[in-house]
Amino acid sequence: MRDSTTNTQDARNAGERVSLNPESRILNPASPDAGVALLAVMSAVSVMLLVALAFAGSVQIETRSTIYRKQATQAYAMAVGGVQVAILEIAYPPAQDQSDKPRLWRKGQRLVRLPYAQGVALVEITNETGKVDLNVAGREQLARLFEARGLSEEQAAQVALAVDHWRRPPGSDEEGFRDLDDYYRDAGYQPAHKRFGSVEEMMRVRGMTRDIFYGMAEFSRDNRLQSLYGVGQDLTVYSQATQVNLNYASEAVLLSVPGMTEEVAESIIQERRKGPFESSDDVTNRLGTSIPDESLPFLSVADDGRTYTILSVGMVNGSPLRRAVKAVVSVQPQGLALHRIIAWYNDVSE
Repeated sequence: MRDSTTNTQDARNAGERVSLNPESRILNPASPDAGVALLAVMSAVSVMLLVALAFAGSVQIETRSTIYRKQATQAYAMAVGGVQVAILEIAYPPAQDQSDKPRLWRKGQRLVRLPYAQGVALVEITNETGKVDLNVAGREQLARLFEARGLSEEQAAQVALAVDHWRRPPGSDEEGFRDLDDYYRDAGYQPAHKRFGSVEEMMRVRGMTRDIFYGMAEFSRDNRLQSLYGVGQDLTVYSQATQVNLNYASEAVLLSVPGMTEEVAESIIQERRKGPFESSDDVTNRLGTSIPDESLPFLSVADDGRTYTILSVGMVNGSPLRRAVKAVVSVQPQGLALHRIIAWYNDVSE
């Protein structure tokens, strides 16, 4: 009995000694529990690192998003301010005795730079007389304009014919008109057979596409993305003028004029960058080449139109972000309260 009791007590003491020193089992590399514990610790650390990285990335994205929204709001406000300043400059031209005082804009001027404390607005002002009026221009001028914007000669002639058909009263027997009537009937709608109410109405004319009207983007030879402007920017329904204004017309509009050559059009654009033309004599004296006689009846420098298209681009200092707005505005001189915004476009292409 004593031996049995003694053996039992010795076993208990041995167990106590083992339980009192558990670290010896964990720290022993040979123990199978050591690898499990190490994996558990490494997994926990990895999870914590992933959570920290995800949190840091989320904070960074949110910070960038906040900065972007702030800069976008600033750029938009600058662009809108550019339109408002342009309206003010147009509505209140300088008096005769103040014509030598510095101004942001004067008649015939296309570009205005409006500085802000935190950025700048670049403003382009175009009198609608510098565009081709859809309701007045003849087929030849329309076709020349479409060709200048990249259409083939045949395609340009067909679209010009379709424009003339759309604005003519119904029942005309001109060649090609009957085919157009059949086309619209099959398409499920009828041509207006009256004056164009808006430039965008051109989108319903046979042969006109979004790419032709609004333009498109393509990669240049040096693999840069560049915008090709559409013909829509060269058209108007507000001028009702048979002549185009040399100070505001784009190169495509100048080339739409019968008899105009690329050499003369380029000379006009280069020379007016030095300052707007003041008169017909001023044009003759400043150009290094003469304007073809055939073109003269279609050109003018008179700034009689009251409707302007104002494109304003806002830019924040140190940021590549740009916001652009465009407004079509009818402005009466010396009467800011009489100005009327005919159309407004947000986030337009420059």
